[in-house]
Amino acid sequence: MSKEEGKQILQKDKKDVPPRLHIRYIIVVMCCVANAFNFFTRTNWSIVILSMKHAFDWDMKTQQAILGAIYYGYSVTPMIGGWLVGKYGGFPVLLSTVAVSSLIALLSPLAARCGIGLLISSRIIDGFGQGMVYASTIGIIAKWSKLNELSTFVSITTSGYSVGAIASSYVSSLLTTSTFLGGWPSTFYIIGIAGIIWCLCWWIVGSSDVTNNRWISEFEKESITTSRPIAQDTEVYNIRWKKLAISAPVWSICIYCIGDDFGLYLLGTDMPIFFKTILHFDIEMSGFLSCIAQITFFLTTIFGGIIADKLIYQTKIKKIHVRHFFACFCLGLQSILLILIGYISYDWIAAILMIIAFGLYGVCTSTICANALDIAPNHSALVIGIAFTFSGVTGFIGPAVVGAITEIDVSKFTISHSRAYN
Repeated sequence: MSKEEGKQILQKDKKDVPPRLHIRYIIVVMCCVANAFNFFTRTNWSIVILSMKHAFDWDMKTQQAILGAIYYGYSVTPMIGGWLVGKYGGFPVLLSTVAVSSLIALLSPLAARCGIGLLISSRIIDGFGQGMVYASTIGIIAKWSKLNELSTFVSITTSGYSVGAIASSYVSSLLTTSTFLGGWPSTFYIIGIAGIIWCLCWWIVGSSDVTNNRWISEFEKESITTSRPIAQDTEVYNIRWKKLAISAPVWSICIYCIGDDFGLYLLGTDMPIFFKTILHFDIEMSGFLSCIAQITFFLTTIFGGIIADKLIYQTKIKKIHVRHFFACFCLGLQSILLILIGYISYDWIAAILMIIAFGLYGVCTSTICANALDIAPNHSALVIGIAFTFSGVTGFIGPAVVGAITEIDVSKFTISHSRAYN
C-alpha cells in the first residue's frame, strides 16, 4: 500500500470535509506518552532502589547521589533542546532523545553491576537527553494545537509525567518483588523495549508541524494554521536574545518553575522513601500510595487545563488573571499542606496530605507551561527550555539536601513522626 493510499484510508482529503481521524489528537497522545516514558525512567529508580540498596549495600547518601545524578545532565540541556526544536523542529529532537534514553535503560542493570561510577555516569548521560524531551513536546504542541485547545493540549502532554509515574509505581513495585528476569532488572528491560517501540511509532506518524505530516487532511491543516499566530517553517526561526534576556514574563516563568520543580522533583523522587522509612509502610503500600498521588496529579493536570480553556474562552475573565490565580492559589495551598505534614502524628493523615499536596502540582505545571505559549508562541520551546535549565538544578539539590539531613538522623524528615515511634 502506498503512502497516498494509506492517507486516504485515514482521511477525506478535502478542505470543506472534516477528517475521520484528527491527527493532532494522535500527536498530542504521542507527546504524552513520550513524557510518560521520560518520567517512568526517573520514578522507576525511586522504587527499585529500595531493592537495589540491599543487593549492592548502598547507604542513604549513595542512594541520593544515584537518584540525583540524572539532574546534572537534565539541568544543562533543556535550553539547548529548546533551541534545537526551534531550529530543526521537534520531531528529530524528540525521536533521538527517547531512543538514547531507551538504550541507557536497557544497559542500566549492567552498569550497576560494573560499579557506582559507571552507573552515575550513565544517569548523567541519560539526563542530557531527557532534558530535551519536554521542550520538544511543547514545541510540537505549539505547532499542532488550535488556539482554544492550547491549555488542554499542554495539560494532556504534561499529564504524561503522572502517567509514567503511575505505571512505574505499579509495575516497578510488582516486578521488584518478583523473580521475573531477576526482579529489579526487569523494570529497566521493559521500559527500554517500550521506548524503542514508541520510537518506531513516532517515526511513522509524527512530524514537527502540520505542513510536513503525510497523514493530516487539508481540512485539519487549514483549521490549525488559521487559528494559530505562529510560523510553521523553521527557516524563519529568528531569536532576539537580548529582548529575551530582559523579558520580565520570561524571568517570571523561570522563577516560578524553580519553586514549582523543587517540590515536584523532591516529592517525586523521595515520596516512596518517605512513605516507607518515616511512615513505616511496606514496599507494596508505599508503591500504592505513590500511585494514588500520581493519579491525583494526572487528574488535576487534565482538568486544570480544560477548566483554564473554558474560563479563558467561555467567560469574560482575562487570560492573565486565570494564569495568576491557578499558579498562586495552588502553589500557596500546597506549601501550607507540606508544612502541616511535619507536625501531624497520624500516619494516614500525613499520607493523605502528602497526596493532595503533590496532586496540586498538576495544576501549577499545566498553567505555567501554557503561559510560555501565550507570551512567545514561536519560541515556546526555548522559553520552557530556559526555565527548565534553571529549575532542573533543583533536581539534584533536593535529593542532596535530603541525603545530607537523613545521613545524620533519618527522623529529621519530620519532627512529630520521630516522636510517634519513640
